[in-house]
Amino acid sequence: MNAPVSTPAQSNHWLARVRGEVSVGLSGDKISAVQMLSGAGGAKHDPASLGDTGKLARRAHREIEEYLAGERRSFGLPVDLSSLTPFSRDVLRAAERIPYGETRSYGWVAAEAGRPRAVRAVGQALHRNPVPLLIP
Repeated sequence: MNAPVSTPAQSNHWLARVRGEVSVGLSGDKISAVQMLSGAGGAKHDPASLGDTGKLARRAHREIEEYLAGERRSFGLPVDLSSLTPFSRDVLRAAERIPYGETRSYGWVAAEAGRPRAVRAVGQALHRNPVPLLIP
């Protein structure tokens, strides 16, 4: 059975909708959060509280759009993870090393983060990831 093929018009409509729902939080000159404002299961936040303005936010929106359109496989954005625990930062840095289009187990991420027995804690750290589109 073949999967339905979307038309360019459907893809453009989808990208326009996503563009309006993604908000970027800034911490100085780095990205500190990427959040969905509404939609199915998305968190609902006030865009003003996320600092969704300026050159860096526009660049982040552009790179996210390119990623969602299949034109980009990685991001060149500076990310601020300083509000996270050292363990959570280690987990996200390990997750960054997973190549585009590939998956790894929580056990692999735990080992890469230097805590091979912290498999469940890795799942929780990834669940609380403030920049899930940038570091999936």
